[in-house]
Amino acid sequence: MKKTLIALAVLGSVAGVAQAQSAVTIYGKLDLGVTKLSGDASDAAKATKLQGNHSSRLGFKGTEDLGGGLSALFQFENRFNADTGTQAGDALFSGPAYVGLAGGFGSVKLGRNWSTVDSVSSAAIDPFEGDGIGGLNALTRARINNSVTYYTPEFSGFGAQAQYILGEQPAGAVAAGTDNDGYAVAATYNNGPIYLGLGYGREENSNDSDVWGVSGSYAFGPAKIALGYDQRENEEVPNTEKTKNLVVAGTYEIGAGLVKAAYNQTRDGADNTAITGFSGTFDKIQKVSIGYQHNLSKRTSLYADIARTKVTNPGVSDTANGVGVGVTHNF
Repeated sequence: MKKTLIALAVLGSVAGVAQAQSAVTIYGKLDLGVTKLSGDASDAAKATKLQGNHSSRLGFKGTEDLGGGLSALFQFENRFNADTGTQAGDALFSGPAYVGLAGGFGSVKLGRNWSTVDSVSSAAIDPFEGDGIGGLNALTRARINNSVTYYTPEFSGFGAQAQYILGEQPAGAVAAGTDNDGYAVAATYNNGPIYLGLGYGREENSNDSDVWGVSGSYAFGPAKIALGYDQRENEEVPNTEKTKNLVVAGTYEIGAGLVKAAYNQTRDGADNTAITGFSGTFDKIQKVSIGYQHNLSKRTSLYADIARTKVTNPGVSDTANGVGVGVTHNF
């Protein structure tokens, strides 16, 4: 009997150590609301719709202590449409999907990961996070396939990252002569009320097209102001104008609520915002967004956003107005 109790105690202690060394988190977001467009958008776009302000998702992430200050880490995330239950996009894991190592040297992640340039561009300071009625335009991609990314440790608010992207020579790019690998570098300063970010990248399979972005914000009391600028040069189509994108944004905390406002202007580019009713490339795209988020708890919030988008080409100018209200729950 005594030997049995000792064995159980040993097993319990080993299980406790194993549990302390490894951690897996299941997380997700469910978001649904009602959106409505009016103005010069197409009739199909102007239909009242039940859709999310943010992408609904289910993900898994975790770490394992390998000893000696070294840890393994992973994350993979599925995005889906909560109004129908269908998968969002073609990929099963359209969110991040990577594995890596972390230690005193920083961390390295391999797979589908967050874009280095996007993480410091105007997208980094968009109070609407690029989604829904209020989401702002961006020239950068949020996530990058086939990437190897290195993150330095942070020193007094300073950090840096470098990303290499394998083009893997897809048939279409090889035939067009645009097949190339890509890379990106970025640096940030995030300390107290000040945030600054700067990044540059060469896009894969793009005939060496490049993109860069810079962003910054300053917080004072309950208020925060932010400014971001991106620029992309398209080498796939010779003699095209550089696409330029500007974002000016601000937020203000009121108790459990957050007021959001932003102005976005894109020149010689496409409308990449989530919900506007326009598609194609325009000489100028202008958008004004105002929103309010009310936090019912740490995990559940209500939101209401309005926005006005104007697209302009020589002799043609169209506008669309949008409104969206809904609820977000994180777990």
